[in-house]
Amino acid sequence: MSSTLNVKGNRQVIVAVHHTERFFKIPEGLDLEDKTVVKKWIVKWGVLYITYVNGREEEIDFEYEDDDGSKYPDAVIEDAEHYDIEYEEDKEE
Repeated sequence: MSSTLNVKGNRQVIVAVHHTERFFKIPEGLDLEDKTVVKKWIVKWGVLYITYVNGREEEIDFEYEDDDGSKYPDAVIEDAEHYDIEYEEDKEE
């Protein structure tokens, strides 16, 4: 039996990895690595969040998105169990 044959006991899924880039403009004169000014910064769900040491918080939306990587993602066959994905057909009746 092929290791990629999708049958009960050997469930497989396709994992598609998209390489989309989003670009954020950093505020003028700000060094995000200056720990005397910036406590932390993260990017989540298309928003740049900056927390300053003085407690002020800033949210910046992305300026430009290069979504060419979404059209044809890298895709591989993987073991469904590794991702805790269950098939409806495998559930006991």
